[in-house]
Amino acid sequence: MSDNPQISNVDEACMFVSNWFGWERNLEGTPIDLSFEVPRAIQTINRRLGRLWLETPPAKIFNLQDRLIPPQEYGFEPSGVVPIIWENQGVWGCGYKPKTNSQLWVTGDWPDDQFGTREWRPTPDTIDIPIIFVMLGNAVWASRDCVMDEDDEKPAHADRLLWTFAPFAGFLGFWADRDMTLIRMQGSGWGVTAHR
Repeated sequence: MSDNPQISNVDEACMFVSNWFGWERNLEGTPIDLSFEVPRAIQTINRRLGRLWLETPPAKIFNLQDRLIPPQEYGFEPSGVVPIIWENQGVWGCGYKPKTNSQLWVTGDWPDDQFGTREWRPTPDTIDIPIIFVMLGNAVWASRDCVMDEDDEKPAHADRLLWTFAPFAGFLGFWADRDMTLIRMQGSGWGVTAHR
């Protein structure tokens, strides 16, 4: 078993998602034309998978469980934050301020110890963290043969750690098997398994 995450940045998450779904064609998006700075993580997604923001995607990796907002829809909140992610029920949101570039700003219960806080607040993290979490989570839910259960343990053959960070306690990570035919999103008392 490997305890070192296989995914350490947004580029690697994009490559993993492309490989998982077997996307071989060029999915580069159109140039991002905004009057303010866009963090490198968003530019990377646009370069790797941006076309999926513009057309009906073969899998909803940007808008299934949680929504990774297309740059074409970016706009400022009164606080100066540009939201980039909204949880599917609006429980939390993530964004950035162009003057702080990729510093993560959050609202709601991200992380879960901030329940009910609706003001945007800065964190020491970068936006890459929630982007990777959302992309992997949406990839699991968008996969064929996706099943949720109440198991405390991931399957033994899901022994490749992909990513561990989540905005809530009890999350044990995204895992894959050696053959990359299974992804497991594992929490304490629950899990979601997807096959390709």
